[in-house]
Amino acid sequence: QHLKGAATSRAAPQLLLKQQKGIQMLRYLLKRLLALIPVLLGVAFLIFTMMYFTPGDPAAMVLGDQASEEQLNEWRAARDLDKPFLEQFGKYIWGIVSQGDFGISYKTGKNVTSALLERFPTTFVLAIATCVIAMVLGVLLGILAANHQGTWIDSVLRVFGMAGVSMPIFWLGLLMILWFAVDLKWFPVSGWYGPKYLVLPALTMGLTFTASLMRTTRSSMLDCIRQDYVITARAKGQKERVITYHHVFRNALIPIITAAGSAFGIALCGAVITEQVFSIPGLGNLMVNAITTRDYPLVRGSVLLLAVSFSLVNLLVDLLYACVDPRIKAQFAGKSLKKKKAREEATHE
Repeated sequence: QHLKGAATSRAAPQLLLKQQKGIQMLRYLLKRLLALIPVLLGVAFLIFTMMYFTPGDPAAMVLGDQASEEQLNEWRAARDLDKPFLEQFGKYIWGIVSQGDFGISYKTGKNVTSALLERFPTTFVLAIATCVIAMVLGVLLGILAANHQGTWIDSVLRVFGMAGVSMPIFWLGLLMILWFAVDLKWFPVSGWYGPKYLVLPALTMGLTFTASLMRTTRSSMLDCIRQDYVITARAKGQKERVITYHHVFRNALIPIITAAGSAFGIALCGAVITEQVFSIPGLGNLMVNAITTRDYPLVRGSVLLLAVSFSLVNLLVDLLYACVDPRIKAQFAGKSLKKKKAREEATHE
């Protein structure tokens, strides 16, 4: 019983520390979620202002040139377009907050929320496939380049990285169509009717992000290779494979996670060009068509949805930092302990 009590007394501080870490992590998560509110309000205000002052009349685009002035005014009044700017913006924000309503599409007359939910999964799947390709190829090629620094392998991979970063997505997409769809006939040219239709657009975007992720992995690996703990591991006679993946790669993960998170966010927002090239019915295609037809509710809803997605991806990246690096995880508990000590000192005083 004495030994059991001693073990329990030793385990109690560790349990308390874990609880404090969890509470501090939850507080951090709530703070970040609350910080999204002013960001999204700012994005909504900017996109609403840009759409308000953009040249062009949506009433004329929808009703056509044959519509009379009375019909145009009636159409604008039905959608509150004749109201002052601040009143329009206030009604738009209140509709989102109170009912989750992003408005009605000018072109189709359908609810914008339902239209976005129909198209967003396609863009999300494309972004996921893009990031998987970029992370697998980029990380492996970056490790290979770092382990062969100064050799011809490193030189070839660096040239590939420069070419991939500099190559426009639309040009690479057209090359993919010519090679794999027209000449070899391995994959379909355009559309979205099955897994085969995902390969070419995912490769187009994935290869572009592979180049940047490879450069980030290479530079991060080289910074860690020169550290003292790597020299010590080699002096102990550990295998090079163990040193690379256990010591170097794990300590180089923070910049790689940052680059991967940025790639996913950019893939969500940058799928506009790829969806246009491959005629994919995603969110980017919907947004381009909405811009050309002055469908303001669809444009605003699309931009806000992309802003929310990008913000959540950045939040997930910050949480992954704590999972990968124990030092960052310890900061949460450290802050909690400092606040507790400060409260105790204030109470004693």
